[in-house]
Amino acid sequence: MMRSFFLNWQDPDTRRWLPVAKLVNQSGYYVFGYTRGAQVSKNFLPFGRMNDFSSLYISDELFPIFANRVMNEKRPEYARYARWSGLDRESDPLGLMARIGGVRATDALQVSPVPERSRDGRYRSVFFAHGISHLTMESANRVAALEPGEVLFPMLDIQNPYDDNAVCLRTRDPAVIIGYCPRFVAPELRFLCESNETATRLKVLQVNQDAPSQFKLLCEAVSTWPEHFVPCSTDEHQLISNLSVEDALKTVSSAKPFQRVVG
Repeated sequence: MMRSFFLNWQDPDTRRWLPVAKLVNQSGYYVFGYTRGAQVSKNFLPFGRMNDFSSLYISDELFPIFANRVMNEKRPEYARYARWSGLDRESDPLGLMARIGGVRATDALQVSPVPERSRDGRYRSVFFAHGISHLTMESANRVAALEPGEVLFPMLDIQNPYDDNAVCLRTRDPAVIIGYCPRFVAPELRFLCESNETATRLKVLQVNQDAPSQFKLLCEAVSTWPEHFVPCSTDEHQLISNLSVEDALKTVSSAKPFQRVVG
């Protein structure tokens, strides 16, 4: 089984979020590589000894930049975050990290998972609604009153000055805006909503009354998977390395816990 994640970085000058690296977990190894998003801003610097943008790095242990964002299962708050995220207490820490974003107060990085096709061939994305802390009192009260399974409606915020792909969420009746899709989900959700090939549905999974605003509202988007659709396929999401992850894994030496493969 292969799982993939992007590491997103916020430029301190423009405040723009960029996908700067990709992590692939496959065949018992972790493969790390920089994406073309890392070349967009002069402010971005590589992480530690992974200083070659054109190489892939392979390890049998999770790289520190990600490991520092994984919550220890023994911490008392682990069960609470898992519950807020709609995951079992036994869920793997890597999956929890991706669901809550792996955010740390000390840097401007956030982890986002690459959506995978479900067993029934559909697109499915589970995410926390953003922007709840900035809602009006009416909207905040509506969030608190939401029920699991309640249908939500995406609204394309074409005049948003900060994000051309912004998608806000509203309820049916009364029609109240109750938050935004995360910026890492919005472009694809917007594409799916505008496509004639898809039928996209959004709903409330759960409302966490005891959680801070960023983990208050857990939502789900489900859509048919359009032909030739590839998630996270912008130029900024592409690996800089010319070597594929599969080819890099063929060079792995079990005697070396950390390896660099030049693309």
